[in-house]
Amino acid sequence: MFILLCGEGQAGKTTACWKALPGLRALGIKIAGFVAPALLDEHGAKRGVQMVDLVSGERQILARVARPGDPTTVGDYKMVDGATDWARNVLAAALLANTDWLVVDEIGPLELHHGGGFAFALDPLADPLRVPNSVVLVRQTLVGELAERLGRPDMMRVEVTEANRTRVPAQLYEMIRAA
Repeated sequence: MFILLCGEGQAGKTTACWKALPGLRALGIKIAGFVAPALLDEHGAKRGVQMVDLVSGERQILARVARPGDPTTVGDYKMVDGATDWARNVLAAALLANTDWLVVDEIGPLELHHGGGFAFALDPLADPLRVPNSVVLVRQTLVGELAERLGRPDMMRVEVTEANRTRVPAQLYEMIRAA
């Protein structure tokens, strides 16, 4: 089963996925990959993005909000030196691991339009024999493009909105448990 967990920016995709994982692990489901929760300041403002390796629990700051006019940014962010390589290694290891489910947070314009970031994972993700079960987070504006690019017949979409985000973790849990 391939789940596209989609929604607008700040809808709660990462949080919904993160909240579903402990119950799945308690069932003995092996999960690899990563989630990318926001780094927040003391006032709750987003200051960057961290990555959490779902196998080791290791955390790494991936990017920080860039200063205006910085030419070395990706969107609104400046990547932390070495963090992209670390994240790619986490994903590469997860693609090779003996795991039940792969989680990728997230596939975006860098991968789909520029061939960067985690673009190397698109071909394996498109192959149900290589990656039979996966949850991939993607912004709503890119979900159709990613779905078409991957072309998986077993693809299911779960949309996270402000109205349903508290119910999505249980929905994901039930979908994965039943698979």
